[in-house]
Amino acid sequence: MNYFFHLFKSNTDLVVSFFLALTSCFIPKTDPVNTVISINYEILFLLMCLMIVVAGFRKIGVLDGIYKGCFKFVDNTRSLSRIFIFINFFISMLITNDVSLIVFVPVAIRAFTCINRNDLIIPVVSMQTVAANMGSMLTPIGNPQNLYIYSYFNYQFTDFIFVTFPVFSVCFVLLYIATHFIDKSSLIIDTDNKIVIPKKKAVLFCVLFIFCLLCVLRVIDIYILCLILFPVCFISDRKLFLKVDYKLLLLFVFLFILVGNLSKYDLVSSLAFEFVSEYEYFVSLCLSQIVSNVPATVMLSSFTSDPDPLLVGVNVGGLGTIIASMASLISFKYYVKIDGAKPLYYLKKFTKYNLRFLLVLVTLHFIFPDYF
Repeated sequence: MNYFFHLFKSNTDLVVSFFLALTSCFIPKTDPVNTVISINYEILFLLMCLMIVVAGFRKIGVLDGIYKGCFKFVDNTRSLSRIFIFINFFISMLITNDVSLIVFVPVAIRAFTCINRNDLIIPVVSMQTVAANMGSMLTPIGNPQNLYIYSYFNYQFTDFIFVTFPVFSVCFVLLYIATHFIDKSSLIIDTDNKIVIPKKKAVLFCVLFIFCLLCVLRVIDIYILCLILFPVCFISDRKLFLKVDYKLLLLFVFLFILVGNLSKYDLVSSLAFEFVSEYEYFVSLCLSQIVSNVPATVMLSSFTSDPDPLLVGVNVGGLGTIIASMASLISFKYYVKIDGAKPLYYLKKFTKYNLRFLLVLVTLHFIFPDYF
């Protein structure tokens, strides 16, 4: 009994998601075949490949080199925070919100731990997540829902940017204002210890990372990436496979099953058909809070006649709950690994930051519905 209690306490999100996924399997019109199909194996394999590459970078000292390099350009904690937050904001539009968080959240945690400012980890990681989710909305390749909408509705690139740019711009301003409340304590850190990075392995992992980006951009297939990356990493350092966060991947599996089964529920479909055609923005925003924005996009796309409010709604809908955007779970899982982590406090602060951004954007939608 004590073992199961400890298991639940240390993996609450995993256990809860398992029981929710299991319960959803008893919804009418669900069957084992559809349940298996609902799992997005491409995303799971891509996340696994990225985790392996990032683990390789971390092992050879690249991530330590990056975070120490950041100290050369800043002299206080506010500036350092802004570097990590806005790196996620701008780079996510090119490498997706998932990838940017996988790469830069661990670096930020390492940096603030190094300067003994663990109190800044929660606000910075929370805003990194907001930045990645909102920055990625600008381009079609920034996140999965954008790519789906861009292809499904045959958007022109310029038309797509015209729709997403206003919200993107406002989020930049909001993030800058939010970071203004972070204190400007002077940085005290010993950077004299030089990090020696093995060049051959650094080049190897850089090449593998480029392959991962090409997969994100749909230039190469995910299974080709796996055929390249898995054997190379197994030969170069097979211990990297032990660094993969398999619990996070399993969490995604349970969520995919839950969302896939819910989408077959007649009540969900009928409500979507009745309300989406007139209230695309609010329906997509609200539904994203429950099933996350990517499944909400797929579920609602066939019911809308105007894709613009759907595009804005599912992206703004990435704010709010921890599952509104599955990328948010990546940051959360990295945070809970640190010593002295407070998961419930993190969720409280994370939700608080998200709701503030969400409130501003929804208010702007009421005032300027044609732009926001």
